[in-house]
Amino acid sequence: MLKKGSQVKILRKESYWFNKVGVVVSVEKSEAIRYPVVVRFDSVNYSGTNTNNFSLSELTDLGGAE
Repeated sequence: MLKKGSQVKILRKESYWFNKVGVVVSVEKSEAIRYPVVVRFDSVNYSGTNTNNFSLSELTDLGGAE
């Protein structure tokens, strides 16, 4: 299970951050939410944002949670 502070690799091919590493900001517990994990990155995308929501299946946990 992912935790706040975990480092994750992005597996969503159409994402700007595909195969990049980000840090989990929050994980929603509700099963009704399609993209419950908020991930923050060091770089910004074409619209100037550095966060995005992902589903659990689109992430690989690299560890790093405190």
